[in-house]
Amino acid sequence: MDFGSHEEEMAMKRYIVSLLIKQAQSDGHFTNSEKRYLAFASRALKISDAEVAAVRQSPADYDIAMPPDEDKRMTILYYLLFMMRADQQIAPEEETVCHQIGFRLGFRQEMVTDLIGLMKQYLKEEMPPNGMLERIKPYLN
Repeated sequence: MDFGSHEEEMAMKRYIVSLLIKQAQSDGHFTNSEKRYLAFASRALKISDAEVAAVRQSPADYDIAMPPDEDKRMTILYYLLFMMRADQQIAPEEETVCHQIGFRLGFRQEMVTDLIGLMKQYLKEEMPPNGMLERIKPYLN
């Protein structure tokens, strides 16, 4: 996904990694499943292990302005939602972080709640290919 200039794109990717780390740590546990999902997401984002390690040292240092494009903001939310269910548990603290970031991304609380509900529904089984799309359709502009 194109996030702008190379510098903007790298800043956005590091920001996404920082959010995933915050999401994983929000319940006080950073499980092996969450670490595996972080590694998967980092590879998908083409972020090196060294960059991930730097972000893990201080995830709060990677805050940026939200992208104006809804599809880019939705991509960030997707990563967060899947990190939340990576360990097959969704703690209230993880839901809170997801709602806070969803709000910062400009999404309605009801939509974020619906998507968290979908994650809970398919916590231990494969989600249908169009499951997310069906949940967000009512909220699309």
